[in-house]
Parts: sequence; structure tokens; C-alpha cells
Amino acid sequence: MIPVGLYHWTRHQVTYGSPQDRRLTWSLYERFGSYYSGRLNEARIRGTYRANERLSFSLSEQWNRFRLPFSGGNFSVLFGSLQTNYSFSRFLTLSTILQMDTANTQGASANIRLRWNYRPDSDMFVIYTAGQRFASLAAANPTQLMEHRFAVKFTYSWRP
Repeated sequence: MIPVGLYHWTRHQVTYGSPQDRRLTWSLYERFGSYYSGRLNEARIRGTYRANERLSFSLSEQWNRFRLPFSGGNFSVLFGSLQTNYSFSRFLTLSTILQMDTANTQGASANIRLRWNYRPDSDMFVIYTAGQRFASLAAANPTQLMEHRFAVKFTYSWRP
């Protein structure tokens, strides 16, 4: 439980990576500083391989290290993902992502998204998600339930 109050954060960030016009790209990211009355360090690494102009694969790992001034306030959370993208054309793309984290027991999910850009600045998304529902880090979390979601999102720009 974080006490009610006014908190100020000082955060710093360092990012480094390879040129993005290559077949194999990578990036490193570190953010650190104050977090509530403690500290939070975030480290990320991401690699992407573009097999051709239509197909790409990405692998990423993120480590969050919390150091908070209360009982149970020192802990870490790992979060990893594997993403695949396939472009049928400039206007139609299929993306899948598998995610895992250590904050929840059996914390894993899969997401499949089809995006159709039918006119400038207007899209339709069809999304299917399956996996464990990600919950807060509170110790009193209820039992994690398997979840299946299907969503369709439609956007329309009145002035392209």
C-alpha cells in the first residue's frame, strides 16, 4: 500500500540502438530514478529481424526493479514478448504477439490483430486475445482466469 500524498519523480533515460534501415536491428533502453518514495530501474532490450519487405520478427525483454520503502517493496518483474508481423500490402497487416510476465502466476497471453487501412487516417482493426488476465501486483489478487476476447475497432477520419 502506497500512502496518499504528493510525489515527485525524477527520471533519467538512456537509449542506444542500431540503424533502423538494416535487416537485423536492436535497441537498448535504460530508465532510472525516483518512484514514489523509492526507486525504479527499467531495462529493455529488443531485437528485430526483417526476413523480407513483408515479414518481420521481434523479440524483447524488459526488467523492472522496484525498491520501495515499505515491507515487500523490493521486487522485480520480468516481461518478455515475441512479435511477428506480415504485410499483405501497404494497407493490410497481420500482427501476432506472445507475452509473458513474472508478476502473475502463469502470466501469458497471445494477441492476433488484423489492421486494414481503407483510406488515409482511417482504419479497421479485428483483434483476438487469449490468455491470463494481467492484474495488479497486489498480494490480494484473485485467482487468474483464462480470458478470450474478440474486438472490432473502426476509425474514420472526416478529413483525410
